[in-house]
Amino acid sequence: MNRVLIVDDDRATSAGMADVIEEWGYEAEVADTLKAGWNSVSKLVPDIAIVDLKLPDGSGLDLLHRIKETYPDVSVVILTGHATVDSAVKALKVGAEDYVTKPVDLPRLQVILKTVEDKQEMKKEILELRRQLQKMGALGHLVGKSPAMQRLFEEIEMVANTDANVFIVGESGSGKEVVANTIHSLSRRRNKPFIAFNCGAISPTLIESEIFGHEKGAFTNAIKRREGYFELAKGGTVFLDEITEMPIELQVKLLRVLEESKFRRVGGNEEINIDARIIAASNRDPAKAIADGKLREDLYYRLNVFPIDVPPLRERLEDIPLFSYFFLEKLNETEEKKVEKIDPEFVEALQQYEWPGNVRELRNVINRSFIMARTSSLTVECLPDKFLGARRRRNRTSINVPLGSPMEEIEKIVIEETLVMTDGDRRKTADILGISYKTLYNKTKKYKQGGDEEDDE
Repeated sequence: MNRVLIVDDDRATSAGMADVIEEWGYEAEVADTLKAGWNSVSKLVPDIAIVDLKLPDGSGLDLLHRIKETYPDVSVVILTGHATVDSAVKALKVGAEDYVTKPVDLPRLQVILKTVEDKQEMKKEILELRRQLQKMGALGHLVGKSPAMQRLFEEIEMVANTDANVFIVGESGSGKEVVANTIHSLSRRRNKPFIAFNCGAISPTLIESEIFGHEKGAFTNAIKRREGYFELAKGGTVFLDEITEMPIELQVKLLRVLEESKFRRVGGNEEINIDARIIAASNRDPAKAIADGKLREDLYYRLNVFPIDVPPLRERLEDIPLFSYFFLEKLNETEEKKVEKIDPEFVEALQQYEWPGNVRELRNVINRSFIMARTSSLTVECLPDKFLGARRRRNRTSINVPLGSPMEEIEKIVIEETLVMTDGDRRKTADILGISYKTLYNKTKKYKQGGDEEDDE
């Protein structure tokens, strides 16, 4: 049962509201001054506070500010006379949920309380879902207990319940769409559509029609009006994957749409308001995409309100067992065959591979191994030969270097093989080689990108 606090110096009004609110199934308390209201808030921490704008010892706006600063989960509804509706609107801008005018319209108040209650219940459900999933090392279909994944979970939690645009960067197969879908499923828009669109998977001439829709006769074969993704989202989320593959001329139109929050269907004159959150993604480095003319800088800044980097699988090898069991469980749910165990040697072999295809490749390997399994366990015999080769390389204790090799080449081989031996643990590799972590970092960066390394401190 939700607690409602009524702060109003008109005792007849507050007493009458309290009686009605209790009939609706709430607990009701009353206070008649700003000071008494704050004391009641501090003591009771109500779920909802109904606050009159004009109180004998101050403004209800002051109480609103104080409540939102100290108890942000308490929802505030403003009570006001007709002459101060403008002040009530100002209150909405600084955190009030809604307002009612005197004399109180009781049916409207009941709808407001029910709406606030539903929002609070949804928020509680989402918070509990987050807690449960993180305990299991998962957030929706995202899996991982590695520090990199825990940071990703935290970022998703922070941005999910806002309407901020998100720009996700990650290698192909790393799970960018899963991240976008998780943000949507934890947001206020979770009961509305999630529309995913890959900008690189359709002809450039058709992208505009797909995104914005078209009117009948707008072009050849446009035999009837068609709603685009922005329209179909209807309060949900639009995910624009591989945004750098969108033609530059269409990026200009998308930027204008984001700035004006309106669009027109192809061949149409009617302006349609956008009611959708935008999440974009790319497997390219945005700075390089801008330099290469693949992404407009102004569009990038409009989309990149909250950036998220999805780490490649090779940087979170400790998550492979969780992923493996996650995919195996899904297969056991849909297939008649049951494979319930994974041998430690199987996991070891997976962790010795570089995973250029990331999580998507791992899922395919688990699917293949499931098919190949002859017992109730996944064993190394179920894996393709390339995994066994990686395992043999990882277990080597010596390397062969041709005589006459340049010292720089020898150094590179030794560092890379030691990294292989330590499962990519740079600090352990630096300790074995007797160099600082920064020196190792600079050298490996140099091998990947070329150029001079920084001096060690």
